Parts: sequence; structure tokens; C-alpha cells
Amino acid sequence: MYVKKIHLKKIGSTNDFALQNMDSLEDKTVIFADMQTQGKGRNERIWISERNNLFVSLVLKPDYDMDKKNTLHSLTHYSAVVLARILEKNYSVKPAIKWPNDILIDGKKIAGILVESVVQGKCLQGVIVGIGVNLNYRQNQLEKIDQPATSLNVLVKKEISRDQFLKYLVREFFSQYEELLEKGFQLIKKEYISYSMFLDKNIKVIVFDQSYQGIAKKIDDTGCLVMDCRGEQKIINIGDMIC
Repeated sequence: MYVKKIHLKKIGSTNDFALQNMDSLEDKTVIFADMQTQGKGRNERIWISERNNLFVSLVLKPDYDMDKKNTLHSLTHYSAVVLARILEKNYSVKPAIKWPNDILIDGKKIAGILVESVVQGKCLQGVIVGIGVNLNYRQNQLEKIDQPATSLNVLVKKEISRDQFLKYLVREFFSQYEELLEKGFQLIKKEYISYSMFLDKNIKVIVFDQSYQGIAKKIDDTGCLVMDCRGEQKIINIGDMIC
């Protein structure tokens, strides 16, 4: 399978670069940078971007009828499963998914995903899957991050090749990408749940300016989180989970 790779030495954000150049970028373009100066996560959070780590954006331009399909929202869940597979199969660590888009190991964040769509009217111009993975951080760098974080080199006690990890990512992501567009979350539901670390636990989820607290009961067939909030069922399709 052909993918075009764009290697940037230094950039504000690979996702922003993709957004700014969407019209000229080909389908299945992989943009990666040695360093980001304005890395970002969901809700405009800052992603600390030191050298020798993975900062990549996948540009996707599928032939996709938005009136007939509703599978693109599963790209976040799919990307989380892809990262969990790579970490487990290739590096022998045990990852967990924190709904919907964070990868944790031993309760500490190692990777995050930010999916952004470009839509004009009812026409999809493209989708950007931004992924950041902590590959080579020193312990003192991890301690500067505003949440518990870990890095793959710390876990396996050796330096990690960014380029090798990127090869694993591209291969694993595109192995079922076309099938995901057809089947949506159902394709990965069982696997996503097997990696989930929050089910049957008391959690808090913040959705914009509201928060919900209760038991995480299940993930439904579309990837939404179903919570029991003091006997009232809440179905949440977007939000930030606080365990």
C-alpha cells in the first residue's frame, strides 16, 4: 500500500500543518516531525513535544458519503486500539485505554489521539488523525507534565527508534482502515473493551461545562460511554474522563 510521508524538522503542530495544507495533501499522507513547538491534545491542551518522540498526523480523504455512513467517529477508538496492539505486540508492555482517546500503562499516560475533520457544507474534505507517543523521555521531563505520564524507553529500559515505531503504526493503522469505514466501531468493539480500564468503576466525565459522576457500565455499539448516574442512564459520545 502506498502512503506519502512528509518529514518536518520543526513545526508548530503536525495537525495544524495538515489543516493548513488540506487542499494540496494526498489521501493517506503521513506527516511527522522531529519537534513540535505548539503540540496540542483535545480541548486545546498542550502536548509537551521533546525530540526523539512521535508526533504524527495521518491525512485521510476517503470516498465517504456523510448522509449514508456514520463510521468516521470510530477513528479515535480505532487509533487507540492500533496503538495498544503495537505496544503489546512489539514492546511487550500492557496498555490500557482510557475512553475515548488516551493510552495508559500502569495508570500513566503514554499516548494520545486528536482527530479533526474538515467539512464544507455536507462535503467531507478530509480527516486528520493526530497521534503523540512518549517514546524517549527522561524521568525529569516526565515530571514536568501536568498529569501522571510515562515513556516507552523508561518501561523497556532502552532507547526506542522513532522511525521503527512509525513503521509499525502505518502498517497497523492501514491494515483494517478500509474495513473500519464500512463497519465502524463494531469492527473493534470487543478488542476496545478488552483494553478498557474504566468499566464498572466510579468515574467522572466532563462534557463541555457539565460533569457526570457514576459507574461506567459499558461501551455501546457506536463507541459511546454508558454511565449509571445514581440510577439514571447517561449516554456520552464525547467528553473527558477523570478516574
